[in-house]
Amino acid sequence: MKMKRLLKSEGGFTLLELIIAVALTGIVTTGVTTAIYQTFNLSTRSSNHMIAVREVQEAGYWFSLYAYMASDIEVSGDSGFPMTLHWIDFETNKKQEVVFSLNSSGLRGKYYISGNLSSVETGKIPVLEFVDPDETNCKLAGGSAFSLPDSGDAFNITGEATPDYGKIIVGEGSIAVATTGGATYDPGSGEWTTSAIGDNIKVTATSADTIGTWTSETQADAATIIDIGTQPATLSTGRVIIFTVTATVGSGRQETSESRVYEVLPKPVS
Repeated sequence: MKMKRLLKSEGGFTLLELIIAVALTGIVTTGVTTAIYQTFNLSTRSSNHMIAVREVQEAGYWFSLYAYMASDIEVSGDSGFPMTLHWIDFETNKKQEVVFSLNSSGLRGKYYISGNLSSVETGKIPVLEFVDPDETNCKLAGGSAFSLPDSGDAFNITGEATPDYGKIIVGEGSIAVATTGGATYDPGSGEWTTSAIGDNIKVTATSADTIGTWTSETQADAATIIDIGTQPATLSTGRVIIFTVTATVGSGRQETSESRVYEVLPKPVS
């Protein structure tokens, strides 16, 4: 009897206590593992986001630097790439050209001087490998303010090879709009479209002192005064390059993206 009492009084764990301890250990381990995974995942996403932010900032810097200097801009395709920027370096009187291309390997630029590739200048432009070609594009937007002081003053918006659209807004006075070719105009909204070279939208003042603006959203069609009365009609032209860039870094739950829109007004040609 004494032996049995001794055995019962000895310290130790019962089977039930062991089962509970193992279960609690598993819960704690799972919680710690989950917390570590979530912390790692959050840290990786945060790091990826920082890379994406830096990528779009760099893309905006290099794009804006050369777009501001450009006197001639060529865009192509739905995305606007490849995009070519031309200008003359007045110190050397040599033609400068930068061509930005965009594909699955990212955004890259090549610099030409008088038609020859400059490896030195090209080397300054980083290859931006995380720029997403499906979410990045470049387009020209433009238009001008117009002043038609005499009734009958008019100007044309002429279509180019790429379809275009925009809006005509009258601040004072009134206008009549006629279209030819594939051009259209909605007098209710002021929106116009062109679909091919030679499409024409003629805007004519129907009252004196008519002023307003016309805008172009994609390729910045040309507008020209075609009828001047006793006072000169004017168009104050301008053009803006709109660069929408998205960088995507990582995959799965760790994937993160950053998007920015840069609008650059090219330097006026003197």
